[in-house]
Amino acid sequence: MRKTLLAVATLLGASWAAPALASGDYCEPLWRPENPDLNCAGSIPIAPGNDSRINLFLLLQDRAGNDGAGLAYPDTQWRSFYGRNFMRWNNLYDAWYPDGGESLNFGYGYAGRCQTEESGKTAFLKAVDALRGLKGETRTLLSTSRDRLGEICDRSRREAKLPSDGGYFLNIGANGIGDAPFGFMAYLEASASFYGGNWDRATDYYGLIHAADVDDWLTETSKYMVARTLLNQAIASAEDDWGWFPLAQVDAEVAMRSEKAFSNYLEAYPEGRYAASARGLLRKALWLQRDYARLGATYADAFAAVDPDTPEAARLISEIDDKYLIRNPGKVNDPYLAAANLLLRMRSENYYFAGDDAPEQLTQTELDSQALVFADHPELYGFLKASFAFYVDKDYAVVRELLPDDARQDRYSPLAFSRQYLRGLALHALGDRNEEGFWRELIGGAQGLYQRPAVELALARALEQKGEVGDAFVANSPIRDWRIRRMLLGLSAGPRLLKQQARADGPNNEAAFALFTALFRQLQHGEYAGFLEDYPLAAKYPSDQDSGSLWGVMDAEKAPVYLFRSGEFSAGYACPSLEATAQVLARDPTSSKARLCLGEFYRLNGFDEFEFVRSWYGEDGAGQLGTSTSYPGKVTHRLDLYRAVMADTSAARGDKAYALYRAIRCYAPSNNNTCGGEGVEENVRAAWFRRLKRDYADTAWAKELEYYW
Repeated sequence: MRKTLLAVATLLGASWAAPALASGDYCEPLWRPENPDLNCAGSIPIAPGNDSRINLFLLLQDRAGNDGAGLAYPDTQWRSFYGRNFMRWNNLYDAWYPDGGESLNFGYGYAGRCQTEESGKTAFLKAVDALRGLKGETRTLLSTSRDRLGEICDRSRREAKLPSDGGYFLNIGANGIGDAPFGFMAYLEASASFYGGNWDRATDYYGLIHAADVDDWLTETSKYMVARTLLNQAIASAEDDWGWFPLAQVDAEVAMRSEKAFSNYLEAYPEGRYAASARGLLRKALWLQRDYARLGATYADAFAAVDPDTPEAARLISEIDDKYLIRNPGKVNDPYLAAANLLLRMRSENYYFAGDDAPEQLTQTELDSQALVFADHPELYGFLKASFAFYVDKDYAVVRELLPDDARQDRYSPLAFSRQYLRGLALHALGDRNEEGFWRELIGGAQGLYQRPAVELALARALEQKGEVGDAFVANSPIRDWRIRRMLLGLSAGPRLLKQQARADGPNNEAAFALFTALFRQLQHGEYAGFLEDYPLAAKYPSDQDSGSLWGVMDAEKAPVYLFRSGEFSAGYACPSLEATAQVLARDPTSSKARLCLGEFYRLNGFDEFEFVRSWYGEDGAGQLGTSTSYPGKVTHRLDLYRAVMADTSAARGDKAYALYRAIRCYAPSNNNTCGGEGVEENVRAAWFRRLKRDYADTAWAKELEYYW
């Protein structure tokens, strides 16, 4: 359904922000409660590392007393690894405004003058239809002439080959516009000039139409289009052929004229058809002039007036973020805008898209100088000072002093929750013995959207680092989030807990995941007797009832337990079932053939890939969930199996050849080890290759392999 010109113009005025602080396209968040720097996704506690749009949005909702309780979690699509702890800006938008229409995933930036060509046509024809006494042939002429404007927008300006002196529809002499039909033809002439980038001619014609005052729609629309033409002219003054837009090269004088024209329109039509759009584009005119003082005051007024329950609030925040917050606006006098700006400047690593306008990192002196700005918002200011102490100064005792314990409330607004959450992080950093109890108390009031999973993550980490992962799985455990529970099982749990949960009636197919993890861990650690003890449980999960795969198994609905019973066991190198292989290894862990068959199981069923994916879920990086495992012993990877056979003097000749062949192919074709374990240098692989060709030249494996990687 086509939007009206007013609707599209309104959107035009509010949506020319670019996602300058948006997250990267494909990476995974760090599963830790702290949020110091811009990462792959944001989280519900207000923090420096959040996309600044998320912080500003949460502050807006806090002002309105909204915590998102009762809202449904958004569909993160293929980013299921966000769980319910992390989100992008557009995810928050989708959750808060499920009926908000177009998502914030639309293309950002000033969409260009042709974005209103279709909606403008609709409005034009509606205005023509409203004319009384118009002859049929005249209506047809106006309608068919309007269709020609689309030709200009369908082709680039160079391809259109428009005459520089105009004359697309008519030439108007000194006699002016005259009557309404002629005024509409003049409007088409002006619009052709506008869409074709002939700014001076467009401004002249729109001005003539407005001065003639032959039709209400023509008069108002032309006055608005004078301002919009000047705005586009200012934009064009800095654009180059490659699409770059250096703000410093904008013709400030034209931008100033545009601002004045929008102000004139709003003075004449304060509730006009294009009033909302004009207010938004007036802000853009200020931005083009880099007049951040007046722009900040304008944004403060708009932020104070916007309804937080409408999608327009999110669009305004996107605009404020890109055009103001990430610039170098000087002192920000609005407490909410100032808070968002100060938070992003607490990051240790900033990736700005604002060029020379990027603000510098915040200092304690500057933060202290903001006291008057927050005179009426002491809790917000105290939170900012505590955030600086935590993320910049690393003075966790100060955080504890600035944020008193208030973890026994029934409900928390976004700011109140963020204050308590930051206090909990300080307790963790200080090694405070009350940390676990604090999180258990806070979780009771974490009713808002994303709040409870955030507390569960912090509590789960506290239990993991104390070596008490099992406490997360006791009856009535406060840790309910399925993703967090899976991470504990997949990365942190020991043998006893895995066996327990494999036999328990847990949520979200948790028993299947626990069994999958237990069986794989037992194979990795050479616990073949334990594997055979738990193996019969896999019969509960036949392949026709389980469509899971190793890729993303942490987030899959079902864990692929069936692979242990009915996966691939042999391809070129003869092997029995995995159960039979495990039985041999249980009797003789040094059996060369059984070791190779275990390697075949890993290779043919994608377990190398699983190990690669598994490393993304917290094995690296201090403070992440999953960095403290209670599973004892050393993991034996596929490459380790091959090297053991290669070193075994009692191994059969064919087995040694196959071990060499497979060890070399661990590096194909990327020259990187894909089999796990400690890698070797290229000269070592070259020696393996020469050994295979020299000592086992008559084997199929030596004949097949032509080179090494």
